[in-house]
Amino acid sequence: MKQERLGYLDSARGLAAIGVLFAHAIASFSEKSLDLITLASFTESYLDLGKIFLILFFLTSGFVIPYSIRGEGRNAIKSFVLSRFFRLYPVYWLSAILGFILMGTFTLKELLVNLTMLQQFFGVENIIGLYWTLQLELIFYFLIALTFVFNRLNNMKFLFQTSVFFLLISLVMAVVRNALIVKLPLALPLSLSLMYFSSYYRYYVISNSFYASKLSNYYFIFFGILIPIISYLGYNYDFGFNESWLKYTLSYFIGLSLFIGICHFKHSSLIMEYLGKVSYSIYVFHPLAIFIIQRVTILDSFSGFAKVILVLGSTILFSHFTYSLIEQPSINFGRKLRKRIVKG
Repeated sequence: MKQERLGYLDSARGLAAIGVLFAHAIASFSEKSLDLITLASFTESYLDLGKIFLILFFLTSGFVIPYSIRGEGRNAIKSFVLSRFFRLYPVYWLSAILGFILMGTFTLKELLVNLTMLQQFFGVENIIGLYWTLQLELIFYFLIALTFVFNRLNNMKFLFQTSVFFLLISLVMAVVRNALIVKLPLALPLSLSLMYFSSYYRYYVISNSFYASKLSNYYFIFFGILIPIISYLGYNYDFGFNESWLKYTLSYFIGLSLFIGICHFKHSSLIMEYLGKVSYSIYVFHPLAIFIIQRVTILDSFSGFAKVILVLGSTILFSHFTYSLIEQPSINFGRKLRKRIVKG
């Protein structure tokens, strides 16, 4: 399938980044800001805004990432690894280093492990909490590379089976989590299921494939039946994160519906496309903006909503420069390196 720039997918990334920012900012400032308490209380009880927009992020990844592997054999895998490395790591390193300096609660060893982006696999705490989602992305990249190696990347039936397989893994984990009251990471298989779904749903959106449409409809049935069951078994017991089965069921349904709506209407705008372009920087730097604003005493008199807007503006401005000075140059360098490998 030919790779092309999809403006509405860039807009979806921009919406996802801003949505996650708002979710985290509202939750952070509502503790001391009366104007945000009602909204924060509603989202804590009925909708997990952060999860809704994370789902949108994961679905856009599943739509795009598998088709960024081009070529054949080892060169294609090397090119893919280099592409992902130079896309993710340079800005991530700056985020982790700034977090280390600002927070001042981590050791140098913990910073060094965080710089690998593999810290959770070694039992080391994330300097910034949302880094866990990046590690989930790395797992998806690894699985997609394996899918390519075994020549299944364009096999829609296999992709569908894999998406359902991860749903069933989620169900088994939910049963165990409910029976033993142990906090198993349901977000991992659920997110992988959605990303694999998106990888064949793409064929319907772009090529209007009847087969992709049929498989997608089958997935919607499985998803619609299993998500309430998984949520009830897995999230009916609150581990201290305001968890409830209804909130998670609604969040997963809304997240998937939002993505389907974006792909159906294909609406885009220059502003949202730009936000999509700098979305990665927005994603990894907005927690630092929240951290700083929470500790600037001169801003204590500001309303919670004003602080949220301040986080939004400062993060977008900072992300503009990190994209121009770090992200884009590193992406370009990665492209040059990949061309040498392909030619070699």
